[in-house]
Order: sequence, then C-alpha cells, then structure tokens
Amino acid sequence: MKKYILGILTLMLIIVIGGGKYYPKQKMPIGQIVSLTTPNPDKYKNDCLHPCIRYINDSLYLMVQTPYYGWNNKVENPIFYSSKDCRKWDNGNLLIDTPVYGYNSDNGVFYEDDTIFVYWREGSTPLCEKLKSNFVTLGGYLKNDTLSSVKPLLVNRRTNGDTEMCPILIKRDSIYRFYASWYEFEPERKNIGIAIWESKFIDKDYSLIDTIKFESVYTVDRCAQIKILGHIFYVPYPLKHDLWHFDLFEYKEKLYMVSVAEKGDNIMLSVSDDYKHFSTYQTPLINNHYTENYVGYRQYYYKPTAFVKNDSLFLYYTSNDKEDSAKNNLLSVESMDKILK
Repeated sequence: MKKYILGILTLMLIIVIGGGKYYPKQKMPIGQIVSLTTPNPDKYKNDCLHPCIRYINDSLYLMVQTPYYGWNNKVENPIFYSSKDCRKWDNGNLLIDTPVYGYNSDNGVFYEDDTIFVYWREGSTPLCEKLKSNFVTLGGYLKNDTLSSVKPLLVNRRTNGDTEMCPILIKRDSIYRFYASWYEFEPERKNIGIAIWESKFIDKDYSLIDTIKFESVYTVDRCAQIKILGHIFYVPYPLKHDLWHFDLFEYKEKLYMVSVAEKGDNIMLSVSDDYKHFSTYQTPLINNHYTENYVGYRQYYYKPTAFVKNDSLFLYYTSNDKEDSAKNNLLSVESMDKILK
C-alpha cells in the first residue's frame, strides 16, 4: 500500500514539475479568422497556407500567399494582395499559374522605395530542370498588377537531399539577405540550420555565406491522459521545436523570428542580436493545446508571419478549418503587447 501511495505521489510530482517547466502558464490569445478570398474560388477554395504580410503604412498592407487546399501542390501558386485593412484581403492577383510539371511553393514580398518585389520557390519544374536543380527561388518586380520578367535568385545544387524552405528576404547595411530553413531529407528528415545568402542586388548574384545552427527549445505539443483514482490527469509531453516555416521582422536593432515546427503545435518567438544566431523564448506565443479548450478542435498551425506597428506585435498564421480539414484559414492576433524586448 505504501509503495502504491508513493508511486502516485511520485507521478503527481512529475506532473507538477513537468507542467511547471513546459506547460504555458500565462493566458494566451485566441486567433481570429481573417477575411480572405482567392481568385478562382472554385480552384483555390479561398485557402491560405504560406502568408507573407508586410506593413507599409496605416493604409497599405501587402501580402503574398499560396493556397494548398486538399494538400494539392497543383494549386500552390503565389497570389498577391494589397489592402487598406489588415483584417480583410480580397481581389488577389495570381502571379503565376501551375507549371507544366512540378509545383510552386514558399513565397514572399519585399517593399522598398515604392517598389514591390515578389518571390517564390519552384520545385521540379522546367526551370529547375534547365538549371539542374531540384529547387529554385525566383523573383521579379510587380507594378500595376503586372509582373516583370523573373530571375533565378537562389539555386540549390546540393546533391545530398538537402533543400532550403521558406526563404525570407530582408535588407541590412545595404546588403540584401535571404534566410531559409535548411532541411536534410536523407538519410533522415531533420532541420540542420538556417541558410543565409547575400547580394548587393535584390534580383541577382546571391551567394550562400553561411548555414547557422538553430538552437531548438522543448515545449508542450500534446498531453497524455492518465486516470488515477477516478480522476483524469494531463501529463505534459514535451517535444523538440524544430524550425520548419517562419518569418522575420526587425525591431529596435534586433531581428525577430516567428516560427512553427513541422508538428504544427506551437508558434514560437525567437530573437537575434547579431542577425545570425537566434535564441527562442520558452513559452509559445500560441499553443494548440491551450487553444483547443476555446475553439473546440485541435488546430494544426502552419506558416506564421508578423510585423510591428506602434510598438506592438501583429501576428498572423494559418490553421486547418473546423468544418473542412482540407482547408486552411488565415488567422490573426493583433497588438500582442509586452512581447518584444
């Protein structure tokens, strides 16, 4: 009997310690679905998976996103939006349609001197074949809803199964810099760091300068239920937050990152003082175990994007729809105060 009681007390102690270390204690915001329409809704289903949003001024917001309805990469084509209100995105302009073979994917938008530059990644397309590369990131200028001729920017010629994902473009000290999540797919699937390319020009001559290890944190992505003496206990089950898709923004001479792991469980905030090495806060910005109690179903988070306005963080991310699991919604949390330091 004493051993039984001691075992229960030990288990409860593990629960308390585990919960204290890993389970998010503070109240978290609940994302709200943002109004979004796609061109050709019959094909794209108003779906959103890879949003990249940029705040230009109080009456101009830009976004490029790719749908991925039903996990079909044939609809994974970049769509450009401009909006006077970051709560509503419509009248999207399809930048490029489905290639003859292969697919489009991870996209972004960059704004400078009243000029809009858009980019996206192609995989196994005719261009990739021509350049002898599995993946190519290419981009061009957008003016009056017309896309200029596009140029290859990042060409992956590695042969060991590695590939860059989710390229994000920033400018620092007159140098254009692409960051991307670098993944190894063979012999096992894992993140091996953040790859960084630099160029003096926005549309050419990018060189891979470094691959920086991303220091992951452990945080709750799920809980196991254990029944003891008629009571249900939730035991935190911490897993590694491996960098998958992310976005970057600058604030007070620091580079911030919002990211999601492939498990789609948490959205995390990281910060870098040197614009290379990131440290990640232990507590998520958004946690799907916490959110499930309020929305009534398990959300799967995908690509987050963010910007700072009036010293407050505006966070956007995508999640599966409650009624249609094949559809991804764009959600937002506005004015996340006391987050940035």
